[in-house]
Amino acid sequence: MIKALTLVMLTVVCAARAAPPSIEDFQRPPAFSGPVLSPDGRHVAAIINPDGKTTSVAVLATDKPGEAIPIKAFGQADIRETFWIDDDRLAFTVRPRVDGEGRGIAPGLWTMNRDGSGFKQWVNPTGWGSRGGTPQASRMLDGNWSLFQPPAPERPGQLVIRHNVGDRQRHLGHVELASLDVATGRRRGLTDSAPKGITHWVLDATGQPAFAAGSNGRGGTRIHWRDGDAGWKVWHESEQRESDRWPLAIDREGRLYLSVHEHGRRALHRADSLAPGAPTTRVVASATHDVNPGLLHDADSGQLLGAHFEAEVPQTAWFSPELAEAQADIDRRLPGAANTVSCQRCLAAPMLLVTSVSDRRPPRYFLFDRATRQLTPVAASMPWITEGRPRQTAAIAARDGLRLPLVLTHPGTPGPAPTVLLVHGGPWVRGNHWAWQAEPQFYASRGYLVLEVDFRGSTGYGQRHLLAGDKQWGLRMQDDLADALAWAVKGGLADPKRVCIVGAGYGGYAALMGLARGGISCAVASMAPTDLGKLTSRHWSDAPLEALSFHLPIAVGDAEADATLLTTNSPIRLVDKLLGPLLLAYGELDERVPLAHGKDLRDALTAAGRPPEWVSYPGERHGFYKWENRQDHWRRIEAFLAAHLAPDK
Repeated sequence: MIKALTLVMLTVVCAARAAPPSIEDFQRPPAFSGPVLSPDGRHVAAIINPDGKTTSVAVLATDKPGEAIPIKAFGQADIRETFWIDDDRLAFTVRPRVDGEGRGIAPGLWTMNRDGSGFKQWVNPTGWGSRGGTPQASRMLDGNWSLFQPPAPERPGQLVIRHNVGDRQRHLGHVELASLDVATGRRRGLTDSAPKGITHWVLDATGQPAFAAGSNGRGGTRIHWRDGDAGWKVWHESEQRESDRWPLAIDREGRLYLSVHEHGRRALHRADSLAPGAPTTRVVASATHDVNPGLLHDADSGQLLGAHFEAEVPQTAWFSPELAEAQADIDRRLPGAANTVSCQRCLAAPMLLVTSVSDRRPPRYFLFDRATRQLTPVAASMPWITEGRPRQTAAIAARDGLRLPLVLTHPGTPGPAPTVLLVHGGPWVRGNHWAWQAEPQFYASRGYLVLEVDFRGSTGYGQRHLLAGDKQWGLRMQDDLADALAWAVKGGLADPKRVCIVGAGYGGYAALMGLARGGISCAVASMAPTDLGKLTSRHWSDAPLEALSFHLPIAVGDAEADATLLTTNSPIRLVDKLLGPLLLAYGELDERVPLAHGKDLRDALTAAGRPPEWVSYPGERHGFYKWENRQDHWRRIEAFLAAHLAPDK
C-alpha cells in the first residue's frame, strides 16, 4: 500500500528566525513544484522532493488537498514536468543536465496510471534506444525524442512527440513530429511530407501539423502552412531575427491566434483564416512589453478563455466573465501576489488550480472551489524560506533616452547600501522578473542592495530595445548599467564606494568590462567570454553555423569588418585596466564559453602581478548544475563580497 505524504510541512511557513536563510536553504530544490490539474478537476499531479534529494511524482485528490500520494520515486534525474494524458493517466519528463561523467541527459518520456501502475519508459534520456529485433511498438526511443504536447481532446491517448534529427547538409536543425499511442505503443509520422529545416510546429485543434517554421538560410525566418490538399506553401518570410508574424494556436473554429509586431512590440492577434495576409484583430497588447502569451483553451468547447502573460508582473487577460470573476475573488484573498489560474475543462471542472507568486516568497499553490468560492491551501514550494525583501520595479531613461526597465531588491537597512549590480546572461533574453528569485534575495539577505537592469539587447520590450544592442557589447550596453547605477546613487539607494558587478555568461563579460571602466569595487565573472574574437569564431564557438554567419556578425560584430571593435571590447585586451578584486569561475567542459577564455585572462593577470581568485569545476558546462558546485560557487561569492564590500551589520 502506498503511504500518503502529509503536506502540512509544505503549507506552513517557517517561523521568523534571526539568521538569514543559508545557502543550502536558497539552493535546496523545491519540496513541491509543477502542479497540474487533471481534466476533470478532481486530482492534482505534482513533483515532490521532501528530502531535497529524490524527486517523485505525487497525486492528491482535490477533496483531500492535505495529502499527496507519492506514486513514483525517481533516482535517474530530477523530474521536470508532469502532464495528464486523461483523467487516469500521466506522463512525465526529467530535467536535461550533464551527468558526473560529462554526458548529456535528455528529457526522456515515461507514462503511468494515476495509482502508479502501468509504468512505461518510452525514451532513453541517456543515449540509444532499443534496436531491431523487437517490434516497433516495444522499442525504446533514443534521447533525441521528447514530448511535444499532450493529447488533443479529439485524439485521446495520442501523445505528440518530437524527434531532433538535424539537417547536416544545410547545417540546420530539423524537427519531425509523430503521434504515440500510449495504449499500443504504435507511432505514426505526422510531418513526413513537410519541408526540411523546420524547428517549430503549430498543430491544429485535431493535433495535425498546420504551420512549420524554420530558418530561411540567411539569418531570417520562413514559415510554411499546410493548405489542404495543395500541400505545404510559404506563409510568411522575414529577414529579421524575429519574424513580425508568428502563428501560435488554432482553435476548433479554424481561427488563428498569432503574435504580431504592433508598434515594434509583440501583441496577440486573431485571424479568422489561416491564409497568408489574412486581416487580424488585436486581442491583447501592452504599451511597454512584448506579449508572449500562454493561451488557455477550454478542453470541452475549444473556446479561448484567457491569455497569461508577463508585463511588469504576471497577469491574465480573461475573455470568460465567469473566470474573470473567479480571478477577482482569488486576488482579493491573496493580495500583493500575482495569481495564475490553470485548468483544462475550465467551464465544467469543479476546481481551479491557483499558482500564487510574489516578490517576497517562492510560489504557493491553492485550490479554488467554483461552487463554494472557498480557497484552500495546497502547498508552498519552499516552506523553509522566510519572507524575503520586497522587489521594486521601475524604469529610467538611459543617456540617449532609451527606456531601461529595472528591479531593485533592498536589504532594508538605512541609508545608501553596498550594492550588487546583478547582470543577466544571454544577453538576448528578458532578465528582469518581479517574482521572488533566489539569487537577488540571497544577496539582499546578506545586506546588499541588488540592482538588475534589462539593458538594451534584452528581449521582452520590443524591437527597438532589442536591436539597440547590436554591436554594443562593452559600449552602450555597458552605459546602460552605469546609468542605472548612477540613478540608484543619486536616489540615495546605492553607496557609490561599495559596488560589485556580478554576472554569468554575458553578465560575467559585463562584470569584467565594468571593472575595466573603473569606479566599482570588485567584479564576479562566471563563465565569462573574455575574447570576442573567440566568441564569434567557428573554431571556438558552439553556435550553429547560421548564427555564426548571420546573427553574431550583426549582434556582436563581424570577425573581419569589425575586428577592431571586437578587439577593443575584449577583456583579454584590457588586462592593464582590470585593477580591482576579481573572482573568476568556469566550467571545465563549457562549449559555449570554453575554459580557455578564463585561463587566458587568469594567466595574463597573474603575469601582471594581479592574480584573480579562481575556480574551475570539473564536469560542468555552461552552468553549474551539481549541488556541491553550486553551493561552493555561492560560498565563494559570499566571502568575496564580504571582503570587498563589507556591508554594515
